[in-house]
Amino acid sequence: MIVVPSTLEAVTVHAEGALCTRLAWVPADQGRLPVHVRIDGLPLGLREDSLRAAVLSGPADLRVRDVRPTFDVQVPSEAELPRAQHALEEAQDTLATLVAELERTRRDIASLQGLKPAFPPRSRNEPQPPRESALGAILSLGAFVDTELSTQQARLLELERQYREAEERVELCRKRLQEGSSAARGQRTRLHRAALLTLSEVGAHAERVQVALEYAVPGARWVPGYELRMPRTLDGGTLRMRAALLQRTGEDWSQVRLSVSTAHLERRAEVPELKALRIGRRQPPPARSGWREPPPGLDTLFSGYDAVPPPAPPPPSVERPRARELAPPPAPPPPPAPQRITQSMPAVGGRPPPPGAAPAASAPAPKPMAPRRNSELMKRRSVMVEEDEDEGAPSMSAPSLDMLEEEVEEPAFGGSAPRGGAGAEKARALEPEANLLDYGQLVMGAAEEPERRGRLYARPGTAVQERLVALGLHLHLDVFALVAQSEQLAETVRHVAPPPGCVPPRESSPNFAHRFDVEGRVDVPSDGGWHSVPVLAAQVGLTPEYVSVPSVEPIVFRTVQVENRTPHALLAGPVEVTLGDEFLMTSTLPTLAPGAHQRLGLGVEESIKVSRRTRFEELSGGMFNNANVLQHQVTVELANRTPRAVTVEVLERVPAVPLAEKDIKVEEAEVKPTWSRREAPPGEAPVEGERRWRVTLGPGETHKLLATWSIRIPAHKMLVGGNRRT
Repeated sequence: MIVVPSTLEAVTVHAEGALCTRLAWVPADQGRLPVHVRIDGLPLGLREDSLRAAVLSGPADLRVRDVRPTFDVQVPSEAELPRAQHALEEAQDTLATLVAELERTRRDIASLQGLKPAFPPRSRNEPQPPRESALGAILSLGAFVDTELSTQQARLLELERQYREAEERVELCRKRLQEGSSAARGQRTRLHRAALLTLSEVGAHAERVQVALEYAVPGARWVPGYELRMPRTLDGGTLRMRAALLQRTGEDWSQVRLSVSTAHLERRAEVPELKALRIGRRQPPPARSGWREPPPGLDTLFSGYDAVPPPAPPPPSVERPRARELAPPPAPPPPPAPQRITQSMPAVGGRPPPPGAAPAASAPAPKPMAPRRNSELMKRRSVMVEEDEDEGAPSMSAPSLDMLEEEVEEPAFGGSAPRGGAGAEKARALEPEANLLDYGQLVMGAAEEPERRGRLYARPGTAVQERLVALGLHLHLDVFALVAQSEQLAETVRHVAPPPGCVPPRESSPNFAHRFDVEGRVDVPSDGGWHSVPVLAAQVGLTPEYVSVPSVEPIVFRTVQVENRTPHALLAGPVEVTLGDEFLMTSTLPTLAPGAHQRLGLGVEESIKVSRRTRFEELSGGMFNNANVLQHQVTVELANRTPRAVTVEVLERVPAVPLAEKDIKVEEAEVKPTWSRREAPPGEAPVEGERRWRVTLGPGETHKLLATWSIRIPAHKMLVGGNRRT
């Protein structure tokens, strides 16, 4: 097996998770290509079922026959460790030294405090005259204890201060190491994933070939954002899409071709199988491709293995488990004969067993079935129980094989079964489950397993743990903790808040799936922080507009009409607006479908002035003065103080009469210049009675707008809140 280096070439970041592509060159040795290739350095959190490999350049008949994941351990040199790791180790060594000094100083202080003068003991028969006191020795001992205690206490205080500083230093170094890239951790032994590739054998080939390896990793997110650059005259501009990326996949993305996608990485996108509807006698559907029945006589293949006696028991001096008793060889099977079989099919590991699996030990062993009828039993996933057509009973289908028992009357070894007839049981067709067609997850049962030997079955869920245990025995690593730590680290990206104003792509447009390719190569470290990356320049139409609603506020707002001219949607996100070389503001762009347009606010235009004056009169009208006429007059004055011509849209509202009040009339009288009814743009609620003026003003020009309308109501009625409505 040859180990080849690889480089990360492309990454596609989905709504959650990423799809990575690595390229590796496989050299030829003495004119022949290796069959087994190993690619190391893969992230620890990759999903095993996502591994894919393909040959990009090489002989036409060269194929990747198999690709399997495994584990790889790397021991980096001292020069490859990051500075933060060296600083952390130095701080930890200093802290350990201070802890030892503190313990020794405390023991010395305790020993000094235990020093006291002592006198030799006397016997019971010795007379008890008063002894001469050694006052000088006692005073010398007391002075020595006081001096040493004061020195040790001062040293203890200094060591405690240094200990607190060392603790803070260790915590600071640990945080710096955690804030760095997860791909540059400072473990002395690093656990990675690797891929084992099996290539097809080809003839002589002197050149190297290129292989692409694709895998999915969790722990990556992205949110869209935009940058709008326009001149101060608002004539034209560019809208660029940006992406804020966050990733903790365990590897840095350095100079990769990046793409961002709105699709969900784990969503299955298989082409549905459309079944034909036919009129006539029911026929079993064709067998799914990729399945082959177990060969007949599979149980007799292991008869020789069962006949071999077990190894002899060990000597009595060696304490070992007792060997199993010798079992007699199995009796030869009886001659085949037609019989009625009742076979129970229990589930293995929570899933239906593969067709043709051996029955349980407690159940009677069924006879081999005819190959022709046995092939019919493998063609459907559900079990169909059909009654006689003359009885008219409907057929029943069971969704699983766990709780079913089949009763089939079959002649053995190529006999033919009777057809037709009232009460005749038809063979029920079986089709393998989807997990039995995933060849990468199938394993062959061992000879020591009578119920599984010689048959393929789905790999149990503990297979990964078994491989980890096997590797842990040789590597002396806590593999479980490292894998769990990698999964927890990748899971933290879900709880990181997006940048202000950003909306996740699955929330702004859940039914839209598109991939945006970044124009150049980018770097995204695996540090868990948001990184802004320019994606592309969006083809949009930008039309400047000035809008004013003087009845609400005498201000002219500066806006731009954005029309999406791209073949894909523009997702919702914040827009950083720059006029000339000056940053103006941050606005919000809603989701725009292809061809849609939306108005984007750019703040207040101080150089355009607007004022509004109103006039109201209440008169009597009608033939018998039985109606009140409320006359309203509105005058709006606009003044352009900019050095260029501008077009201002002035919005006004005429009172609207409910349908129930048919005797109230609103009549528009004099309007200069003529206004028009305004239709609400997409995404905005319509306003009843809204009118619009569009006025073009030259540099320094002033223009007046006039509108007059009257409200005619019966004399015995009055508008709610008073008749005056201006």
